[in-house]
Formats: sequence, C-alpha cells, structure tokens
Amino acid sequence: MTVSPPHDEQMRPERVITRLVDRVFGYDFFLSYSRSDGMHLPQRLKERLDHAGFRVFLDQTEYVAGADLRRETRRQVLKSRKIVVIGRPGAFRSEWVRREVAVALASDVGPVILDLNGALAAAPADAPLAAMVRERDWLRLAETLPDADGEPSDHIVAELVRSFNHTRQETRRQRVFLTAALVLFVMAAVASWQAWQAIQARDIAEAEQRRAERALDQVQSTANRSVQALALRIRTTRETSAATPQIQPCTLANLPAYDALAATALKVGEGEAALKLLGDCLSMAEANITTAADGAAWQTGAAMLHQRIGELSDAADKERHFRASLTLWRGRAARSAPAREPLAAALNRLGDVQLTSRRADGALPLYREALSHLEALADSQPARGERRQLMSATYQRIADALLQLGNPGEALGWADKDLQTYGDLAGIEQTAPDRQRDVASSLDRRAQALDLLGRHDEALAVFQRGVALLDRAMAAAGAEPSWQRDAAAMREMMGKLLGRMGESDRAIDQFWQALQLREPLATSQEDPGWLTELTEAYRRSSELMLHIDRVAEAREMAEQDLLAASINADATRDKLSRMRRALGTVCWTAVNDGQFGRALWVGQRAVELSPQRDWVSLNYAHALMLSGQPDAARTIYRELDAAPGDAGGLRRQMRDDFAVLRRRGHGHPLMAEIEATMRSVNAAPNQLQQP
Repeated sequence: MTVSPPHDEQMRPERVITRLVDRVFGYDFFLSYSRSDGMHLPQRLKERLDHAGFRVFLDQTEYVAGADLRRETRRQVLKSRKIVVIGRPGAFRSEWVRREVAVALASDVGPVILDLNGALAAAPADAPLAAMVRERDWLRLAETLPDADGEPSDHIVAELVRSFNHTRQETRRQRVFLTAALVLFVMAAVASWQAWQAIQARDIAEAEQRRAERALDQVQSTANRSVQALALRIRTTRETSAATPQIQPCTLANLPAYDALAATALKVGEGEAALKLLGDCLSMAEANITTAADGAAWQTGAAMLHQRIGELSDAADKERHFRASLTLWRGRAARSAPAREPLAAALNRLGDVQLTSRRADGALPLYREALSHLEALADSQPARGERRQLMSATYQRIADALLQLGNPGEALGWADKDLQTYGDLAGIEQTAPDRQRDVASSLDRRAQALDLLGRHDEALAVFQRGVALLDRAMAAAGAEPSWQRDAAAMREMMGKLLGRMGESDRAIDQFWQALQLREPLATSQEDPGWLTELTEAYRRSSELMLHIDRVAEAREMAEQDLLAASINADATRDKLSRMRRALGTVCWTAVNDGQFGRALWVGQRAVELSPQRDWVSLNYAHALMLSGQPDAARTIYRELDAAPGDAGGLRRQMRDDFAVLRRRGHGHPLMAEIEATMRSVNAAPNQLQQP
C-alpha cells in the first residue's frame, strides 16, 4: 500500500514548484500494461493518441539505458494527468502495474481501465490489480477485440479522448499561467539583484542581518535548486556586508585581508562590492611601487590585486588586469628567481582567458613561456609537489591549445610527456586520491588526441581508464567537488566518441551518468557557477543526442535545459538570453520529435523573448509549417530570407534544417517552395542548429 505524505509536506514550496513544472513538461496519458500480454497494442494506442494531439508516455519509447526504472516510473506517473491500464490477463496479475496504479492514486490521478476481452472477470481472485479494480468505482471501458494485442478500436480511442476533454481546457489555462509565472520569476530574479545592490549601498543594520540569517536557515533546509540559488543571494548579502567593515586601510600588512575579501566575493559570485575596495587599494599600491622604500613588496601586492580584480571582472577587464599582473610579475622575476613560479601561474591565467575565447594561437606561446620558467626552476632547485602539479597543468594546457588548433599529433606528445612525470603508473590505483585525479586529467587529454587521430578504440580505452581513476578518487574521503565536474566532462567526451563509433546506447548512458554527477553539485554547492554549468551540460547533451538520432532523449534534455535555466536565481544580464536559447532549443527538438503542437507553443514563447529575427524565429516557422499553418510560416521564412546582416547564415541554416527534417520524415511542400525562391548562399554551411 502506498501512503500519501502529510498535507503540510505536500504543500512545501519545493513540492509545489516541482508539481507546477511537471504540468508543463508532463504527459496527458501514461499507458500501463504488462509486456507478457504483448506490446503491439500499447504502441498503436500511443500512436493513435499522439496523432490526436496528446502527449503519451509509453516505456517502449521513453526509457533510456542506464535509467533507474523504479524511480523513473514513479516520476513519469506523477507527471501524467491520466493513467490508462491496458487490462489484459498479464496486467491484472502484474505487481509492477499495480504499483504504477498505486503511485497514481497517491497523486489523486484516477485510472482508466480498458477491460479487453473480459480479462477482468476471468482474473483470479488473488490477482493484485484485479482485486483493486473490483473494489473501486473507476472508469472502465469494456471492449472485445479479434486480437487482444492487435489494433485498438476507434471506440477505445474516442472514449479516451472524450474522458480527457473536460480537463484539457484546464491544462491549457495552467500552461498559460505557468508561462506567465516563468516571466514573473525572471523579473523577480532581476528585482532581487537590484535589491541586493541597494542593500550594498548602505550599511546593513544588525536587525537586517539577523533577518537574512533566518531566511538562510529556512531555505538551506531544502534541496530544490531554485531555493538553493536564492539562499546564495542571501548569503552573499550577509558575507559581503559583514566583511566590508572589517577591511583596514590599504597597507602591506593588510593586503591578505583584501585577498580574503576577493576570495569571498569570488566564491559567492558577487564582485561589485569588492571591486571598488580592491580598485582603491590597487591605485595606492601602484603609486607606492616607485615612491615607497618597500616598492618591491608593493609591486608584488599590485600584481596580486590585478589578479583578483581580473578574476572578478567581465571578459574584457579580466584580460586587461591579467596582462597588468603579468607585467608586474615579469618585473619581479627579473630581479628574483623565486618570482618565476608566480610568473608562470600568471602566464597560465592569461593563456586560459585566450583559450576560452578560442584564441589558442595566442594562448600557446604563453603556456610555453610558463613552462620554460618552471623547467628552469626545476633545474636549479629541488622539486616540490606544488611545482610538479603546476608543470603537469601546463603540459595539459599546451595539449589543450594544440587540440584546439587542430594538431592532435603534437598534443599527444605533450600528453604523454605529462604522464611521464608521474613515473610508473602500474600501481596508480593504490596512490593518493588527488594523484589519481591528476593522472585521470592527463589521460583525458591523451584520449582526446587519440580520438582526433582516428584511433578510436585506443581513445575509448584511455577514457575508460581515466573515468575509473576518477570514480575511485571521488569515492575516497576528502574528495573535492570539482572532481565530479572533471568526471562529468570526461564521460561527456567519451559519450561523443561512442556516438561517432555508432554505439548510441552506450553514448546515451555516458551522457546520463555525466549529468547525474553534475546535478548534485547544482543542488548542494553554494556556487552560482554549478547550476549554470549544469544548464550548459543539458544543452550540450541535447545537441549530442540529436546528432546521433536519439530524438526523444534530445527533447527531454532540451526541456531539462529550459527547466534549469528558468529556476537559476543567478540574475545576471544574460538571464533572458539563456531562457530564450533554451526555449528555442526545446522548439527545435520537439519539431524533430514530431511533437508539433508542443513545438508551436514553446516556439511562440521563445519568439516573445527575441528582439530580432534569427534562429529562434526559424524554429518557430518550422513549428508553424508542420502544425498546419504554412501561410504564417511562409511569412517568417520570407522575412528571414530578406533580413540584412547575417541573412546568409540564416538561409544556410534554413536549407540545413529542411534537409534534417526531411531525413526524419517531416517533409512539407512549403520547403521546396522556399528553397526555389531563396537567394543563393555561397559560404560553407553551418554546423550547429543554434549558437
């Protein structure tokens, strides 16, 4: 027997949010059946209901390899508005079907029983589900079919549609309401950011601090991602407001306090309050370099301040401050050999900025210079563990730059050189967890290089060894949360490789395992970057799944991306942009999956957030065309074809999209009409559906 949770627990905010979201991303019908009765009739019933415009869950098409079936079944039942039991002999005896019905009842979802060929009357008295059905006044549809696993009758389909119609209008109202709620949530997030800035403009009174702490205690008791992110906002207010009055005048003795302030601001993702203090101290430090007797010490302090300000700044200012820090460290290293090690670290930081912005040709010489300083120190001074780690990290950075430049052969050489620094790896499984993690990171680069060289089997073996090492390291006491992120990234790369090797089931399994590693980080770590990284991982997984023709899984990942983007309380300026991109991606995957009504609804929301005509409008046009509104689609296609700016890119994308949709069986006469009148495009086609 399934026991419903207490009423007060049901009404907890995170449960309410989850149920509301499930209304948007859920199903109209959940088909419950026993495989022992045959699987043809459930599949045909799903197809008939799909064609009628309903969203139907059937485990033959919706489950993926690696999923926890008990947990996933409960989740999908709770996301459904009706559960339809295909009542045949095996179903009435099935404990699994009985459990699905019990989960539905616990959520006030009344089942519909299809009693086929008198199976209910013929079921033995001890059949679990049959006993439940006989005792309750549930809707029953009795039908006699020539073949119990053949075609569902028109009567069955019509009755199911009729039973649903009286709730369908309410479904639409709730979806409209939830759309408005998402917009209001975004507005509330922006408002919370503005409120935080206002609070920082004045000293926070003791009473305000106690109130924030009480709120923090309340929200930290939940595991809901959105509430966890809001807790981060409250903690930011408390920590930065408490830290600010403790900062003493900018002196050499007080520089560690400024460093601690920057570290705190970096941790909680809020740098505005700290940047002014650090900037004022930097001005004083730079003035003292040439005027004070201890100018060399001030030079070191200024280099540190530039580094911290760069870490807290946006991309343009980040690079400027890192360059200034590098210049100061170069000056110190010219007079003091020990300064060559922080100089190498500064070179690596600036190289990372360039590598992230796809400027590997600029990053590579910086990494090589950093390595030259470290190798010179290794020749003149006894090796230290920290320096060995810095050298290993630099080897890996050089390999990363070479991979980005399309030179996997040389990258493989650097990856192997990195691995040689660890000596004999035969017993690496018995070494310290942090060493296992470092070796796994080196193996990751080696596997990527082998993959690009076309040595796929070797690459897969190296990826597997690296993942095994990371799994072992993460299981040890004191494991760092960032190791889970490393393991997730490696599993994602391995999934891409498996997809190219034609092993889609194994690829999907790796994508899921990667996400399962990232999801706990997003819910438990007070770092605004964790949830943003998870959102990006959902988007990448959706693209990769679509690329290997796992369309249903791609759509599910796109919807997870939208969900994560909508509840992310990190109210940065690109919040609306992330929401728009997520909605546009859901629209595209739904079109590919044949869910045209779904694509139309989501596409309209995406266009409402779009200030210009671009790929979001293109996806919406596809949804209009394939859902029976070709005239409206034609208007958008024509506008995109005539648009200035990157119209050539949009025309290429239009042709590419039409080719993909035709390949998936979603052709339409309008495609040929648009292609015939479209202006010519000479440049190479795009590779991705969206930026």
